[in-house]
Amino acid sequence: MVASRFQGKRPQAFVTKQIASGLSAREASYQPPVAEMAKRKPNTTAKKSPEMPGSDYGFDRPTAIMTAPDFNDNLRAANIIACAYGEMLNKDLETVVPVLSLIGTKADHLIEAFKQFKAWMDATGPDALRVEILYAGEGYYIGFGPDFHHALWRTNGVDQLSSPMYWGFTYIKKIDSRNPVLDRLASYAKHPVAPVLLAAGLYTGPENKSPTGPRPDEIQRIADCPDLLLLHLPIYKTPAEVPLFSGLMSAARPNKGNLGEDEIYGPDAYEAQKKRPSSVFQARKRRLTALMPVTMHMMKSFAPLCDKIDALAHDNNVARWQIEQAIVNQRLWSQVSAPQRAKFQNAKDRYKALHSFMELDTPDFNRLADDQDAIMKQVLRDARALLKALGTTAPATLAQCQDELKKLGHLIYDYAAADNATSDGAASDAGMADSTAEATSNGASA
Repeated sequence: MVASRFQGKRPQAFVTKQIASGLSAREASYQPPVAEMAKRKPNTTAKKSPEMPGSDYGFDRPTAIMTAPDFNDNLRAANIIACAYGEMLNKDLETVVPVLSLIGTKADHLIEAFKQFKAWMDATGPDALRVEILYAGEGYYIGFGPDFHHALWRTNGVDQLSSPMYWGFTYIKKIDSRNPVLDRLASYAKHPVAPVLLAAGLYTGPENKSPTGPRPDEIQRIADCPDLLLLHLPIYKTPAEVPLFSGLMSAARPNKGNLGEDEIYGPDAYEAQKKRPSSVFQARKRRLTALMPVTMHMMKSFAPLCDKIDALAHDNNVARWQIEQAIVNQRLWSQVSAPQRAKFQNAKDRYKALHSFMELDTPDFNRLADDQDAIMKQVLRDARALLKALGTTAPATLAQCQDELKKLGHLIYDYAAADNATSDGAASDAGMADSTAEATSNGASA
């Protein structure tokens, strides 16, 4: 075995050792005849062709999206000292709208921050920038950050096959006094659409600022800084009004630590929520529909196919969604080439393939559920994959797997009934059940 591995060449260390023992170089480099070499036995066992691995779409591969923190750094460096209020005629809306101006001492940093905000808004709309205000004592907090829905659209697209964790920054500034104008703005902000123009101004007054704030003649408009039209500016008068995933959450609950450390909304709670039957079911439904929308539609609307699926599920004592998922997996398997099938055995490669897959063919839906043996074998592999994802033992037989899944509550759902199911606290398809966490960066007090 060793001689054949070197293919006729002795290792240099071996030759040197033989010369040191008194053999000539020619003797030391002698190779035995091929017949004397140990031969590797031919492999007569045919390789078993791979099969579609078990895949349950109720669980996503861990991914995360983090928004660029540049705006936060720039706003901190801009030395925000105040907020100014006013009104301005907006030519696009052909009406007068309130104006909220952020006043700082470093124009360049304000320009960079506002350009980043504008890039978000140009990509996915005016709600891409979330500006919020929370009353606090005689003043208020004002927060600036990306809206997480829009951030996901910009980075992950509208495809719902993936549900990444989201990490976003919020710049929070404490303003020590509150102008009565803000109360009127709060009433105005309750309308379904309440446009507000966000602008930036440069403070040009003396270093010893007035305790009442800068005067109008000490504020200069920044020519190169874009004005931003917001359709909403939420204003909360009490901490209880602040929504859970608001960037102002850290200001609303300062004594409860970071959201990531919370016993209810922290990582442990997130992991538990992710494994709840309702969350797994809704995630599976969303991802299967994103992966093969036509097939999923036909399995719910084409009567001959529906009848076959119902009969197959009934005769084998499995849930309808298990048959549907197995058919999707078998369809996916039929669409890939032999080299791709080999890669499917690796979870990472399979994950990449799923994200690049597009359902372009039109199969014979009358025969889609005909290969019952292949479908039921796929149901078993999928069931074992689900149990492993849930962190429990995956038995070898389908009957045993079904017993385990039933104990864990994962067989009580059907897609039709689940659309209205809320008794288990099911997350909606819009679904932040497995998506969101925020990191907050606080600004210095004024």
